[in-house]
Amino acid sequence: MKRFLICLIGLMGIVGCSREVDTVPLYQRYAARTDLTVAQVKGFHLCDTVKVDVVILVADDSVAWQGLKEELDIRTSEGVTSWMGDIDKPAKRVKRSVRPAWRAMVVHDDRTIAFYRIDTEEQREALMDYQMNKLDR
Repeated sequence: MKRFLICLIGLMGIVGCSREVDTVPLYQRYAARTDLTVAQVKGFHLCDTVKVDVVILVADDSVAWQGLKEELDIRTSEGVTSWMGDIDKPAKRVKRSVRPAWRAMVVHDDRTIAFYRIDTEEQREALMDYQMNKLDR
């Protein structure tokens, strides 16, 4: 998972150099923070036919991680945590049928949160398939 996130952040630099990318409000909310590494990937391919936008937050240290966990109401501290969050307030949990929404994936060991923007059921299902495929490796 850590290699995957490093690749995504590296791709962000390539995308940023090749074309102008509109930033989403969630990215803008965290981009100026000096205690986080923040990346946005527009049109990340989950499979050949399905793309989503992704915002990735990586806490630079344990203090930043604790603050981020409190801000997003993350109560667990091990493994992987996931929820569907409101598009404007990702800490607010919503039913999985609400669209648009953010699918948050938290990897505690890496102090990383990836927010996948979900607009359709097809995207939600493709994200679940993508994540399950990553677990098999």
